[in-house]
Formats: sequence, C-alpha cells, structure tokens
Amino acid sequence: MARDAVAIYIDDSAIRVLSVGGRRPRQWVLEPLEEGLVRDGLILDEAQVATRIRELWASKAPGSRRVIAGISGINCMYRFLTLPELPAEILPEAVAREASRAFGVPLDRLYTSWQALPGKPGETLVYVAAAARLTVDALIRTLRQANLDPYLMDIAPLALARATAEGNALVADLQSSSLDIVVKMDGVPEVIRSVPVSRKGSWTEKLNTVRQELQRAVTFYNSSHADHLISDEIPILLSGELGDHPESWKDLLGRAERRIEIIPMPLESPEGFSAHLYSTLVGLALKETAGKAATAYLRINFNALPQSLRPKPTPIGKLLYFPFLIAAIIALLAAGYMVMSTRGFTAALRDTSTAKSELAVRLGAEISGKRQAAEKERDSLTAQVTASEAQAKVLDLHLRSHQTGNDEINGDLGEVHKTPAGIDLDSIDHSGSVVDVTGWGSTEKAVFDYARQLRSSGRFTEVVVIGTWVDDVQTGFSFTLYK
Repeated sequence: MARDAVAIYIDDSAIRVLSVGGRRPRQWVLEPLEEGLVRDGLILDEAQVATRIRELWASKAPGSRRVIAGISGINCMYRFLTLPELPAEILPEAVAREASRAFGVPLDRLYTSWQALPGKPGETLVYVAAAARLTVDALIRTLRQANLDPYLMDIAPLALARATAEGNALVADLQSSSLDIVVKMDGVPEVIRSVPVSRKGSWTEKLNTVRQELQRAVTFYNSSHADHLISDEIPILLSGELGDHPESWKDLLGRAERRIEIIPMPLESPEGFSAHLYSTLVGLALKETAGKAATAYLRINFNALPQSLRPKPTPIGKLLYFPFLIAAIIALLAAGYMVMSTRGFTAALRDTSTAKSELAVRLGAEISGKRQAAEKERDSLTAQVTASEAQAKVLDLHLRSHQTGNDEINGDLGEVHKTPAGIDLDSIDHSGSVVDVTGWGSTEKAVFDYARQLRSSGRFTEVVVIGTWVDDVQTGFSFTLYK
C-alpha cells in the first residue's frame, strides 16, 4: 500500500506545500509571502503566517494536517565527528560533548540531530547537524497555531540532497530569497552552503552568486579531499528558479565539461506540476513515502524535530478511561438492581462478603510479595546506575585522551576565524606546528590586512603569504602560519 505524506516548507518568500501518495503528487501549492514576515528562515510574524496557512488549508485542502516540516538551512551548521568506539548507551552523551566543542556555540542555543555512519575499526563516525532554537521554535509554534501537527522535520539542504537518487552530484537550488548548494558524494552531504539572496536582485546578480557559491563549495571539498577530488563526470543538478533559465546554465560550468540538468526526482509528473520548484518538499516527503529505502537517496535520514517538540503520545490510561467508566456505571446499576430484587438472599451475600474478605487477605499477601520484588528491582536498578556512572567516567577519560591538544588547536582556529570584513575562508589545515589557510578576499588590500592581523595576534611566530590570485570577482589567497 502506497504511503501518503504532506510536506510544508516556509522560507522568506513563500509557503510551499506538497501532498504525495506513493510516488504521485496529489496537490501542490506555492503561496507567496510579503517581505518582513520571515527573515533568513526565522518567522517574525507567527500569527500572520499561521493565518495564511489556515486559509491555504481551507481553500486548497492539500490533505492531512499531520505534516513533515522543513527548516531553512541558513544559520544551520554541519560537522563530521570522529569518536572512539563506544558502547551504544553512552554514545549520545559523547556526541553532545563533542558537538559542543566542534560547533563552538553553547548547545542550549541549538537543536542538534545526529546519525552514526560506518567508520574505521576502533572509531565511530558521526554526522551532526545543528539548527538555531529560535528558528525551530518559531516554526513549530506557527504550524501548531495553524492547527497542523508536525511529526517529522528536516533541514532544507538535506531534504534537497534526498530529492534525487544520484549518489554523486553538485546540487543547486535557487529560490527568490535563498540559495542552497550541496556537494553530495557517495550519498552523503559532504559540503553544504546556504545563503540569503536579495529578492530585488537582478538575474545576473543571482546567477553570479550561484556560480561563486558552487566554486567555493567545490574548492572547500577538494581542499580537504586531496585523494578524492570532484571529477568532471560529477553532474550539476539544478532546481528552483534555475530550472526556468536553461539558457544561463553554461555560465555555471566554468572550465569543466560537466553534465548539467534539472534535478531528476523519483516522482511522477502530472500535468501542471513543475517538480523543480518543489525539490525540497520532494525530499521531505521521501522521509515518509520511501520508508526504509529513504537512505538509498541520502544516507543521512534522522528526524531533526527535537524530542521535546514531538507530539506526545496519548497515555493508555486516557484511552481506557471512558470505556472503564462506562463499564463501572453499568456494573453499579446492575449491582443496585440485584440488591433491590434479591433481599431474600442476604445470607448468600454475607457468604460472598466473607469470601471477598478472604480474597482481600490473599491479595494483600500478593501485593506484599510484589512490593518486595519491586524493592529488589529497585536495588538492581541502583546497581545499574552505579555501573553507568562508572561507564560515564570511563567515557570522560576516553574523550580527554582523544582531545589532547584540542584547546591549543581551538585557540589557533579561533584566531584564524576572526576574519575582517571582506574575507571568506575556504579551508584550514592544522597539522600541529603549521596551519595552512586558503580563502577569498573582496580586495587584495583586505587579504594583506588579514595577514597583518594574524601576525599581530602574537599566536603565530611567522605568517607567510604563499600566494594570491585574482578571479573575475575576488582575490584568492594561501597563507602558512607557523606556531
């Protein structure tokens, strides 16, 4: 039986909804939003957006109110973490500790989601994504004000990468107010860039932004995968507004001869359905409609909806309350009728009362036995807690050993990341006593100002400018910093 799903994604420019039955789109809606209601994926006017969603459901009837929600990739972060091989019960705590170090942001400001991936023997490889709590909370509040029930969530660029079965691809989705770039290799999103785009910008400006961000994503990936560079056989897959301008595609190719086309998606194409405008929603829907096969499209497939915001299951006691209440009322009525109509059987009732008293005594003994068993179980659980605390101490020792020298490295990286205006970093390679840094500057002056800033920081004994180069727009640079 085909699975059904309703996906919703709200960005700065529109509310998008897609209803899917199996592999067939049933209903699709794109409702434009005025400027100021949403900024960089954060819903500023929750009441107004909720009203628009309610009106959309009333007029278009896209289907179930149980929805899969998408969150903007702007201000989200992604990391691969390498941990020692750890028992499953302590892995979540280890991931939380390491993620706090890796993101450099207090975790009480973020919602994190993670998934363990196959790694080397003795190691655990974990993919972690983080989204701002403000953005997620505002989205969930808005959907619930609109009487929707969000039960699954994903970050937009991850959903975009899932929208195609291509295992290796450069995926670009340009909407009127945002751009998502994903470098997808072996079914894993290796590099993600999500940037806001001016709704009033010209097509030439938007196209130039897409070209630059594609180039930066490829450069960043290649700088950290020297043994597995992006080859010319890997295609560029386009969606959003890019799908409506095939005459502009050649401007995105650069010097490489790549296949470039609209992103191929595993859905039917009924009349009037422009699939490339709904790529993110297709990826959201596949979380449900593809079932366990969703990992064939993207190996990362977690529920990014925080546990604290997920719908609470109805307690079994509430489900059974009314049936038991009705049964009790019927039993009371029947008992009253029997008392009124069987006064002649008083002696028999007394015998029954005696039997019930004996039953109560027996039940009391059973309850006492169960209480003793419960106390034994409590003592057993206490012993397990003590053992878990010991395991936590072992974990802490593991992590301390694994993170030797991290404070020094983090200090170096913190100094390198203090970039002045006009500087974007592409790669940082820290090998202990030497740090290699590459990036782009808006001008050659900005590049040398940054080099002087690093020299004056007092953290590095020498800052060497290995080289600079100029493309059509910016100045590239390569520095080597000696400790």
